[in-house]
Amino acid sequence: MIEPLLLTIAVVTVPFGLYLAFDRKKTDHRLQKRINRHERTRQALQRLSQQEEHWNLGHLRFELRQNYRSIQKLRLAGDWDGLLANVSSGPLQEWRQEWERRERAGVRWVLDPLEIVDVQPVNLQNRPGFEKDFVTVEVETRRRDFVRGPEGCFQEGSGAMGETPDHIPIELYKEYWTFNRRADGWTLVRTDRTFPENLAFIEDEEPAVAI
Repeated sequence: MIEPLLLTIAVVTVPFGLYLAFDRKKTDHRLQKRINRHERTRQALQRLSQQEEHWNLGHLRFELRQNYRSIQKLRLAGDWDGLLANVSSGPLQEWRQEWERRERAGVRWVLDPLEIVDVQPVNLQNRPGFEKDFVTVEVETRRRDFVRGPEGCFQEGSGAMGETPDHIPIELYKEYWTFNRRADGWTLVRTDRTFPENLAFIEDEEPAVAI
């Protein structure tokens, strides 16, 4: 009776062990790709900053950090005219539709608190002329993300409701925002929740970015 039992355990545990090893390998591969992406972008910025000032890493991170804060503030307020100067029609139209959907439901989107932890360039492209320069930054924030309505505060998709947002956890979020260079600064052209693999790197072909 013992031998069949041992055989059954072996049949179940060995594939599970292989699954864990495979899953860990995928995680390690993704992590290594992320490290390589950051390093390649850093090296490219060092080279490009010697030719054009807007590629200077310190200035770039500061400017896009300010852009992110300003854009989110205007977006939360539904100030579409104010966003026109720094956001292209693609994300602007998507945000407005989202805003109108919530307005019909009688709720408003809130980020409170909103702390920008880090802004790191993770992809870029440089071509002759400002209009073909773009950069993708990984924006990490620490925030409470919820909606507020007449019945209280809640996270969309959850059933937890409260008079105040204290029951909603403050969490770390990562987003990927892609900016296009214009003569007077950077304009947001797309946002992604995960790294946009379809965007080319500096040595690759020009990406298809909806502007």
